[in-house]
Formats: sequence, C-alpha cells, structure tokens
Amino acid sequence: MDLKFVTLETFIIQFVILLLVIWVLNKFLFKPYLAYLDEMEAKQKKLEHDYKNIDKLIKDANEEKEVILKEARIKWDEIMTEAENIWKKKRENIIFRAENDAKDLFESARSEVEKERMVMLNSIKSSVVNLVVKLNSKLFKQENITRDFIEKELETIK
Repeated sequence: MDLKFVTLETFIIQFVILLLVIWVLNKFLFKPYLAYLDEMEAKQKKLEHDYKNIDKLIKDANEEKEVILKEARIKWDEIMTEAENIWKKKRENIIFRAENDAKDLFESARSEVEKERMVMLNSIKSSVVNLVVKLNSKLFKQENITRDFIEKELETIK
C-alpha cells in the first residue's frame, strides 16, 4: 500500500484544520452548551432544594403575610383615627357655627322684639296722653293740663 497522498505537509495542514475545527466547536458549541447545562443543573438543584424545604418556605410566606397584615391593620387604625379626628373637628366647627348663627338670630329677634315693644310703648303713651287730655277736658271742663306735662310724667314712671 502506497501512501503518497499522506505527506508531512498534508498531515500538518489536516492537523491545523482539525485544531481549528475543535477550537470553533469548543468556542461556539461546547462552551455555550455546557454553560446552558450548568445553568439547568443549578435550576434543578434549586428546585430540589426548594422542594425539600417547601414547609420552611410556606412558613416564611405565612410569617411575611402576618407581618404585612399587621402593618395593614396598623395603617387602617391610623387612617380611622385620623378620619375620626377630622370628623370631630368638622362636627365641632358645624356646632360652633350653628351656635353662632343661633346667637345672631336670637340677638336679631331680641332687637326686633325690643323695637316692636318700643313702638307699642310709644303708641300706648300717645294713646294715654290723648286719653288723659280728653278725660281732663271732660271732667274738669278745662284744659290746664298740657300735653308736655303728661309726657314728662309718663317718662318718669318707667
């Protein structure tokens, strides 16, 4: 068997090509594939670890839930207290305004009644003066009592 086609130069070229193919396969195929396999193995180990520790994870999740619920209850209580305070302030403000309005209304009614009383009193005074003058003129047949005198006397009677 004659091996003329296998020479040292062809052997070196084939060896270099083989090294180049191995390098390319290693760089673009084997390393990414091995990295993917390592990643999948890490995920698998994590899943196995989580499966073994599922009770602990459930317990941790329940504890975290309780903490969140406590915080929510505290926040709810704060909001309710703040709402009550705002409601009390508004209620006190409304009561204060209502009392002031009632006082103003009462004072205006009182002044109105006082005005009416004064009008009635003046009307009665003028009627009494007229009546006294007429009575005096009928009884004594004279008008020596003057209107000014009677009005002065009524003022002192108050």
